[in-house]
Amino acid sequence: MASAQALPSQSVQPNQPMVETSDESYLYGQVKQPNQLQQGYVVFEQFGDTVVGASYYPRSEFRCFIGNFNSKSEALSGVMLAAMQTEQATVNIDLSSLHPINTLSQNDQRLLATCKQVAVNRQDQLPAQWQSVPSAWLQQ
Repeated sequence: MASAQALPSQSVQPNQPMVETSDESYLYGQVKQPNQLQQGYVVFEQFGDTVVGASYYPRSEFRCFIGNFNSKSEALSGVMLAAMQTEQATVNIDLSSLHPINTLSQNDQRLLATCKQVAVNRQDQLPAQWQSVPSAWLQQ
């Protein structure tokens, strides 16, 4: 799978502002329709300043990440949660270049649950700014 940074640019505005106080889930894609083969998607959940999510292509592998959302630049930045090697792969996703999709599928929800669990399980291996994952994720 290509990295999330490789998603092509298509200028659109986010479908809604990011919420600071509660869980909100978002789905963005290279195209306006969900679950299209050979098209890249990013699904994530925001809780406060922290986001966790996955970049994926339908019927292919996915990659979990944890990071922050910058509302001014409409971008996600953070690290991949993959092998959690010494040198962590960075993530930079420009949401303004993707299409917002209002409905998350069961697969999107499953990816989010998996990535939140990975973040919880690897909490002590995360960079300091993300080591205190939201307590709400611990209850899922």
